[in-house]
Amino acid sequence: MVIRWVQMITTGASDAWEEREVSAPKVSILMPVRDGGPWIAEAIASIRAQTFGDWELIAVDDGSRDETPRILAATRRTEARLRVLSTRESARGLVTALNSGLAAVRGAYVARMDADDLASPERLAAQVDALGSSPTLTAVTCLVDGFPESAVGAGMRRYIAWQNGLVTPAELRRDRFVESPVVAPTLTMRTEFLREMLGGWVDRDWPEDWDLVLRAYEHHATIARVPLTLHAWRQHAHQATRIDPRYGEERLLALRAHYLARFLAGGSVTAGRSIWILGAGPVGKRLAEVLAKEGCEAAGFADVDPRKIGNCVRRAGRTWTVESTAELLRAGPRERYAVAAVGQSGARARIRSLLTTAGWVEERDFIAAA
Repeated sequence: MVIRWVQMITTGASDAWEEREVSAPKVSILMPVRDGGPWIAEAIASIRAQTFGDWELIAVDDGSRDETPRILAATRRTEARLRVLSTRESARGLVTALNSGLAAVRGAYVARMDADDLASPERLAAQVDALGSSPTLTAVTCLVDGFPESAVGAGMRRYIAWQNGLVTPAELRRDRFVESPVVAPTLTMRTEFLREMLGGWVDRDWPEDWDLVLRAYEHHATIARVPLTLHAWRQHAHQATRIDPRYGEERLLALRAHYLARFLAGGSVTAGRSIWILGAGPVGKRLAEVLAKEGCEAAGFADVDPRKIGNCVRRAGRTWTVESTAELLRAGPRERYAVAAVGQSGARARIRSLLTTAGWVEERDFIAAA
């Protein structure tokens, strides 16, 4: 398709407009940036090195005060596929930058990219091939490496290993309430779905990327992972996951509880059944408290740890005696729906094995939320 478009190029000193006829690309790469001077040239170079060439890169400069505008302007002079947008006077925030870029997208697919990361040369080719060969797929992600190694802490290493281990659509969907199963800049999604079904990104004072994934699942999205390491996720002291309050534990819990409550209240998931929190430790107790604020009250607690069985849980004027997992299983999935919320390493797998061995079906009879 050939269309006519007008682009504003912002250099920091002047604005220029150009109009020309171009063919719409297959993929629009969306890269918001604020003060990305130390890394953005490398990030763009990794895009220019893609083996798949039918792309446009939409860089949205969100009020940068460093060398970012100059680097973008210089790169634009040698790369016609780069489009530079700007929030102009001041920073407007990540969600505004993303949605500004989305409004300018012309491709059938939107691929996210961060200005401090590196894409493998095969990333776009592999993700476009996956989406093109599977019409039922809504979006794809890929395996990711954290770098530099010295900056990847133990917690981040566990997170990367966990999400890399979720490959099939069923695995990604199954663990969507545990943490975000997708590292944001690895996602490539069908543009029509992102625009028409989701309306882009929303700002609810919590991570917009996990929010987007959970809303996509509410709209029956199918997301898969290309089982290749196609993205290098830079770790540094200034990244949002480390310094932005929206990524703090309280905001992550609020996001999880909001969408989990909607899931539990929707359709026939818990119809005629009471909700039980499987996990009477700090994680389960706190989740139950925030779920209650979302209008989703737990009927009781159960635990696999014999030291917790028989203890009392007191929250919001109510008291529950912690049952054993055996008692939960005896009551059965016809009476109870279980939300597994145990933070200890390996606990999720153990609980999943106990319940499935007893005939409980994940999502239909229980869901993991930690």
